[in-house]
Amino acid sequence: MKTVISASRRTDIPAFYLEWFIQRIKAGEVTVRNPYYKKKAFRVNLRPDSVEWIVFWSRNYSRFLKERAFFSSYHLFFHFTIVSHHPLLEKNTLSQHKTIDQMEHLVKYYGPERIIWRYDPIVIWRDSGKIHTNYIREDFKQLSKIFSELGIKRCYFSYVSDYLKFKRRFREKYGDYDLLTVEADASQSILEEIKEITAINHLQLYSCCNDALTGNQILKGSCISGRLLNDLRHEKTVSEAQTPTRKDCGCTRSIDIGDYSTQPCFYGCIYCYANPVWK
Repeated sequence: MKTVISASRRTDIPAFYLEWFIQRIKAGEVTVRNPYYKKKAFRVNLRPDSVEWIVFWSRNYSRFLKERAFFSSYHLFFHFTIVSHHPLLEKNTLSQHKTIDQMEHLVKYYGPERIIWRYDPIVIWRDSGKIHTNYIREDFKQLSKIFSELGIKRCYFSYVSDYLKFKRRFREKYGDYDLLTVEADASQSILEEIKEITAINHLQLYSCCNDALTGNQILKGSCISGRLLNDLRHEKTVSEAQTPTRKDCGCTRSIDIGDYSTQPCFYGCIYCYANPVWK
């Protein structure tokens, strides 16, 4: 079996570290450190005879699109996070006009079947009795229609995970606000809306890392699926063994090459597990 490289769950390599990645590919290898045990490290072969797929994760593919020819020796798959911006949750963002343009180019070059649109995570909170969220119905409705017309079939969503780090950050920054759980009425109302909108636009909805939401139009997500990658190649070249990274994760075997601490993501999302600090 050949390797699947994840680039990356731990930071936004296409947006901020693409040149670094290109240099590591030219060198033929990269050193990966265990995020929990910093002294433990191992080398990963990046040569095309070892790597079958590179799975990219990003909010911004502008740099990649300029350098895409460099990756012609690999099969590529893309996670594209396009979620409604809320200034209390994210320091930086890209305009939806630009992200839609990038999505159009990715579809043109690689086909819609190699792209997952991620509208996640959805965050909901209460302030003085009023409900607030980064989910915007009109945004989601417009994006669903546009991406469906481009041939995109998969929409991954999730409600924000209750990591202690995130809850602490949110409490320190917005002490008077109450985070709402997936069981809250507001969460269920949003869930019904996105199910309705995706059904109208013939998009399949997938739940990432929350099996309780599956069923009734929603499938279990597998962000890296060896079976899907093999189907796209029409041959079995990568492992289909389950190797979950957290509770309810459906991912199969891959090697993530990002680094939380030495490669910070500058989008600065307060809810992101990959951010070591947030101010």
